Amino acid sequence: MNMPLIIKKPMTMMLTLVVLLSLIAPAMAQENGVASDGKAPTAPLQGQGPTDPIELEAFLDELVGREMEEYHIAGAAVSVVRGGELFFAKGYGYADLENGLPVDPEQTAFRIGSTTKLFAWTAVMQLVEQGKLDLEADVNTYLDFRIPDTYPQPITLRHLLTHTAGFEDLYVDFVTLDSEDLLPPGAFLASHIPARVRPPGDCAAYSNYGAALAGYVVARVSGQSYDQYIQEHILDPLGMAHSAALATLHPNVGAHQSVGYLYEDGAFQVFPKFYGPSDLAPMGYMGASATDIARFMIAHLQDGRYSDANIPETRILGESTARQMHTTLFTHDPRLLGTAYGFFDFSDNGQRTIGHNGEAEPMHSLLLLLLDQKLGVFVAYNSLDAGALTTQHLGFQRAFFDHYYPAPAVDPIQPPADFAERAGRFVGSYRMTRSAYTTLEKFMGFLGITVVEISDPGDGTLALATPWGEWRFVEVGPLYFRQVDAPFHIVFREDDRGHITRLFTDYTPQFGFEKLNWYETPGFNMALLLGCVLIFLSMIPVALVRAIRNRRLTGERKPSPRGARLAERIIQGICVLNLLFVVGSILGNNPRPSFGVSLNFQIVLGLGVLSAVLTVGALAYTVLAWKNSYWGVASRTYYSLVTVAAVAFIWFLNYWNLLGWRY
Repeated sequence: MNMPLIIKKPMTMMLTLVVLLSLIAPAMAQENGVASDGKAPTAPLQGQGPTDPIELEAFLDELVGREMEEYHIAGAAVSVVRGGELFFAKGYGYADLENGLPVDPEQTAFRIGSTTKLFAWTAVMQLVEQGKLDLEADVNTYLDFRIPDTYPQPITLRHLLTHTAGFEDLYVDFVTLDSEDLLPPGAFLASHIPARVRPPGDCAAYSNYGAALAGYVVARVSGQSYDQYIQEHILDPLGMAHSAALATLHPNVGAHQSVGYLYEDGAFQVFPKFYGPSDLAPMGYMGASATDIARFMIAHLQDGRYSDANIPETRILGESTARQMHTTLFTHDPRLLGTAYGFFDFSDNGQRTIGHNGEAEPMHSLLLLLLDQKLGVFVAYNSLDAGALTTQHLGFQRAFFDHYYPAPAVDPIQPPADFAERAGRFVGSYRMTRSAYTTLEKFMGFLGITVVEISDPGDGTLALATPWGEWRFVEVGPLYFRQVDAPFHIVFREDDRGHITRLFTDYTPQFGFEKLNWYETPGFNMALLLGCVLIFLSMIPVALVRAIRNRRLTGERKPSPRGARLAERIIQGICVLNLLFVVGSILGNNPRPSFGVSLNFQIVLGLGVLSAVLTVGALAYTVLAWKNSYWGVASRTYYSLVTVAAVAFIWFLNYWNLLGWRY
C-alpha cells in the first residue's frame, strides 16, 4: 500500500463530450492479438482460474469498463500469463486523450511506481547469485557514504529486501517539476538519509529509501549506472523493448509513454509531469508496457527462465535463486502473511500469491504471481483516482480472485465468553510504522493518514478502521484474531508488562502499527488545536472591548503600569502569530514537502519559533500579573488561560516537529 503524493491543481484543458462518452464505453477497449472467433465465452471452472481467453476477455471488459467509469480512469492495460506464455493482453481507453491515441498493451508504457522495486530486488539477487553481494553484510560495505551506526546491529541487504532496516519514512525533495533542478547521481541518497528509528529486523516499515539504496549498491558493485544495469541484465534479455528503468530518459519508451490524468470539475485534466533524482529510480521510476511486464512475470514463474518465438531461451536468475526469491524471508508472526525477497505475500482465497503494487502519481499498477497456478496478472491505470483498485486484496485483486478462485465461506466463530472484559486493552489508535518521526512530515499522523483505529463494538469482536476499509475480528488465540467473514488475521504484540504495543495484519505485510499514547492520538491533538485556536481568536473581541473601554476612560484613571501594557502586547502578539501559523500552514500545502519546503512555509515555521520565545515572556508576566495585581481577577484569569493555551500550542508544534526547521 503506497502512500500518495496527491497534488490537485486547476487545469484549463477541457475534453469534448464525445471523447468522454467514448472513453467510458466498453466498445473502446482495444484488440491486442487475442483473437475472438465469435464463440460464446465459457464459464470459469471453480478454482481453476482463467482457462478460456474469450471468457477472460468478457470478464475483464466488464470489470475494467466499470472501474473506468466509476473511478474516472482515462486508460488501462491488463496482461495475463499462464503456463509460460502470454495468455491475454488488452488495452482500454486512451493513452493520450488530446491526440486520440488508444492504449496499446504492447507499446504503451505506464509508470508502474513501486512495482519497479521487483526489478531492483531481482538485480540484487543476480549479484548475490554471482557472489558479488552478501545479504548478511553491512550495507555500508558497498557504499561511498555511511549510514549512521544508530544501533549496534548493522543494516544489511536482507533488511532492505524485507523493509526492516528501521528507517523512518520521508518524502522531502522527492520530486520536482523541472528536470534542471535534479541533483547529480549519488548526491541525493548521501544527503537525504532518513533517521534510523528502530533496530534493523525488528519490524517492517515500507521504505522507498531502502529500495533506492539497494539499487545504488547494484550500481556500485556492477560498475554500471542502475538503469544501464537493469537494461542490460533484465530488460534486454527478456525482450522488454518498451520498458526502461528511467522512463523519461529512454527515447523509445518516452515516445509511447501514457499521459497521466486526474478527473476534476467534470473533465479529465493532464497531470503535471514530475521528475526525480536518478538515485530514486529503483524505488519507482520504471515505465513499462503490459506485455513487457508479462515477460518479466513469465521469467519469475518459470524459475528465472524465459523463451518465446524470438528468444530461444534466456535466464535472468538461476533456478534455485528464483525459487529462493519467492519464499518467505520475514514475517511479524508465523501465522501471518509476510515478505519474500522483495515480493509481498498477497495470498488470497487459498491461492499462494506474491506480488507488489505501485503508485507513480497519477498512475497505479498491480502485479500478482500465483505460484502454484503458474499464473501472472498485471494491471495498470493512468489516472489518479485508480489507487483503490491496486490495493492488495481489494479492488482489482478482490474481483479477480472472487471470480476465478472463489473462497468457501468461513466457519463462524463464537467470541470467548470473557472477551468483553479484555477488549479494552486492545482499543486505541495505532500509527503505521511507515511514518516520519524526526521531521515535520510526522504531521501526516495528525491528519489521520498513517493511523488506524481499533474499537470495541460491544458484540465480542474488535473493529479495525483503516484508510482502506473497516473489518471485524474475533479472538481465536492469545493476541491472535481472525476476520469475522474472511480468512485474514491480525496479531497484537505486548511488552513485558502486558501492555499492547503493536498490531500486525495479513493485509499489510509491508508495515506494522504502533499503539499510541492518549496524548499522541489524532483525536486528542485535534481537540487541543481547536481549543487553542478558539482561545487565540477570543483575544480579538477582548482586545477590542479593552480598547473601547480605555478610550472612554481616558483621563478618568491612572494609566496601566508599564509591565501590564507590555504583558498585553506580548499575549496579543502570541495570539496573532499562532493564528498566522495555522492559516499559513493550511495555505502553504505543507507538511508533505515532496517538492521541498517552500520559502513561504519556512517563514511560517519561523512564526512558531517567535511565538515560542514570546510564550516564555508570557509565562513570566503571568506570575507578575498575579503578584502585582495588574488587572482584576477576571482579566488575570483570562490572561493565564491564554498563556496556558500558548504553552499547549508550543507543545503541539514541538510534538509534530513543526517547532523550528526540522526537515
